[in-house]
Amino acid sequence: MVCVIVGLAMTPTPAKAQDCPAAVEQLLADGWSAYRRDDFSRADTLFRRASAICPQDIGVITGLGYAAMRLGRTEEARSLFARVLAVDSSVVDALVGIALVSWLNGELEVARDGFARVLRVEPENVTALQYLRQMPESGPSRPPLLLPGTLEHRIRASRDRFEVRTADGWRPFYVKGVNLGAALPGRFPSQFPDSATYASWLTGIGEMGANTIRVYTIHPPEFYDALRAYNLANPDDPLWVVHGVWTELPPNHEYEDPTWEGEFFREMRRVVDVIHGRADIFPRRGHAAGRYIADVSDWTLAYIIGREWEPYSVVVFNRRGPRQTEWSGRYIELRDGSPMETWLAKACEQIVAYESETYRKQRPVAYTNWPTLDPMYHPTETTAEEEVAIRRALGEQFAPQPMEYDNDGVGLDAGRMRPTAALPAGVFAAFHVYPYYPDFMVLDARYAATQSAEGPSAYYGYLRDLKAHHPTMPVLIAEYGVPASLGVAHVQPQGWHHGGHTEARMAEIDGRLTREIAEAGMAGGIVFSWIDEWFKKNWITVDFEIPQERGRLWHNRLDAEQHYGMVAMDAAPRLAGETLAQRMSAWGLVPPLYRSDDGARLRASADEEALWVLFDPGRRSYERVFIGFDMVDPKSGDFRWPGGEGPRIPVGIEFVLDVSSSGVRLLADSMSNLFRLQSVRDTVTDEHFVTPTIEQAPPGFFTGRVEQRFRPRYVTEPNEDGRYDSLRVVVNRPRFGRDGREYAGMGYDRGILREGPPPDGVWERLERGVVEIRIPWALLNVTDPSERRVLQHDPETARGALGTTVVRSIGIVAGGRDARGWWSFWPAPANVESVARYSWPTWETPQWRSRRRPAYEEMRRTFRSLEPTVVKYR
Repeated sequence: MVCVIVGLAMTPTPAKAQDCPAAVEQLLADGWSAYRRDDFSRADTLFRRASAICPQDIGVITGLGYAAMRLGRTEEARSLFARVLAVDSSVVDALVGIALVSWLNGELEVARDGFARVLRVEPENVTALQYLRQMPESGPSRPPLLLPGTLEHRIRASRDRFEVRTADGWRPFYVKGVNLGAALPGRFPSQFPDSATYASWLTGIGEMGANTIRVYTIHPPEFYDALRAYNLANPDDPLWVVHGVWTELPPNHEYEDPTWEGEFFREMRRVVDVIHGRADIFPRRGHAAGRYIADVSDWTLAYIIGREWEPYSVVVFNRRGPRQTEWSGRYIELRDGSPMETWLAKACEQIVAYESETYRKQRPVAYTNWPTLDPMYHPTETTAEEEVAIRRALGEQFAPQPMEYDNDGVGLDAGRMRPTAALPAGVFAAFHVYPYYPDFMVLDARYAATQSAEGPSAYYGYLRDLKAHHPTMPVLIAEYGVPASLGVAHVQPQGWHHGGHTEARMAEIDGRLTREIAEAGMAGGIVFSWIDEWFKKNWITVDFEIPQERGRLWHNRLDAEQHYGMVAMDAAPRLAGETLAQRMSAWGLVPPLYRSDDGARLRASADEEALWVLFDPGRRSYERVFIGFDMVDPKSGDFRWPGGEGPRIPVGIEFVLDVSSSGVRLLADSMSNLFRLQSVRDTVTDEHFVTPTIEQAPPGFFTGRVEQRFRPRYVTEPNEDGRYDSLRVVVNRPRFGRDGREYAGMGYDRGILREGPPPDGVWERLERGVVEIRIPWALLNVTDPSERRVLQHDPETARGALGTTVVRSIGIVAGGRDARGWWSFWPAPANVESVARYSWPTWETPQWRSRRRPAYEEMRRTFRSLEPTVVKYR
């Protein structure tokens, strides 16, 4: 799972125009909306238009200041904020703005004073507290650095395992770990939690039976303070750290670019200084900072540098010559490598050399890798170039370049990297390995036939192959797991899909993966992840989470990447109560959108995950109920129910819920369906066509020679054809193996809604035939519910085909059929005014709650069933 580091939010509370025309207020609202999308030029234009009408307004001047600041015109921004403060010295947004300008200009003492001034006016101001926490203070002093007389290495990488030096000699240490992402709902990954949260998490991780935490990047001092305190309080059962060194890809994929490479190597030195408690890191955009005095080096197991490197980036770097193919360092050697392997050996050398020569200490080192770049050959996996050639040879007219990585086009072999005698701590291989991707994990018959202790397992087969390729070094599975999202991003034959699991099923699979990692001879496994993180993105949903920087403000139940946590981060229900009786009582406080003489009612509510609808049939018994949603414009959409049933609808609808005795299904008017499915061809002989068998397939599962494409544009158009699409998506595209076999594409219908109570189900029948339905926002083409933003082409704001618009409300209609015929849920006369509209509150701070998933208890049982942890290594 690729982590993304972004900058701290610098978005104030949007000010409103005072005593100005309504047009100015709208310009300000549009300007702040553009600002939140990082479209600062557009925001600047809109604020300037507002200024032309109302130049002295404080809200307008504040907006101009923030736009100028984000466009790099910091002195202009300072002047604008000063103008505001000259009128009213207590305007918090201007105080924050002028402090941010000082911070951006490197005037840290001025910035510190500025943020302190903010807190005198508003003691709980989040931005001021975040930035002050990053600034090193004189604070507690450090003890003098006492270097050991000789080089120390208390942890080493042996042939298959890590080993820890104890009073009784070297003892094996099996890693039972959890990856620690730290972005709470509503926050960017660079907005870290407080010390109390870290302390609580460490306690929970320890109680789960883990012995190791992996972090991807430098956290704030509070994390290391909490870790040291925890380990000192638990000397017989400490938590070890595998520490990462994060980087983005280099410009133009030039890893030897002096500026980029120099910064990556400096970050390595910062990591080493941090774990030794000897770093003073000044604020940098998108990074933790502060004064680090907690020495946690005694509990730092290893380093894993870098990220999941992208295959296309590696290919570009390898082909751009001339390049080195050998590395002869003091600590690491490599022979007959690729240019990227050679550069990675050089990079690993940097962190080892700095710690060895600065602190006279060592620990094992590796670089991040994943199956997409493994060093093995996979006959079922063609490159994009190979696949296009096969498809053209078959006479296929439609042969675009696949939008996917070349998952077997290039590899990185850590086994070529060897430690010298000066690095007794050693090197190891670190892989992120999930059971559902790449497709060779799904399609390769060699793997599928492999038997683990618990039965056939393609995952176990791949792990055995991976370990066999690295016979002389430990292999650590640094990420693994499955998510409990409603949405599925990839299917896997054993049912270990990329999403679509109930939480109990997620727990079952995570436990088995953990045991198979141990059985395959790995040095350990680090499950992904500790908490759900709402900012994460997945390929099948990311294009429709607009604007992407606001994805952290809502929980996309279709996005698999947001649901791996041992600890769930759920939206806090706006309807209080866990039991059915409590929920029904809470619904009773919600005014109905419609009510009929026979007691039928329709109500709506919303939270950060879903639009909630409650249909109460009253004294009627319906065979079928349709509930329609006018998401954009009453004049557009379909004015008929599916199949043309019933009377004409007063407004056009984009989506309709079909509620019957067989279940609940969401359908879309064709122009609102995100994808169109396209048949590939009918010319390949069946003996070369393979359709994998899928256990526990998702609802509406289908296979075939079918691919999906975006629609040319998304714009609702008026129609009365009563034709609606299922919400089918292709999650495993059709593909070819190098042996010429064709593998079917596979997909499912995500409009078939899962029955059951939260968190697994999204609809249930309550009492007296009452039906409660919780529709994930993304299924309704809501791209950002926090500001009521809906997918819709708009020439003014659209970028390419994916435009959006902000709506004030949506129309909701309903109709039903019983033994007496059709009945409509709107009063006569049937017109636009007769349709109830629902508007949910927008938000800038989401409401959420955390809870431990069943996977937490399953991992506790599984970790404790594995070999014991070595402790007391002193």
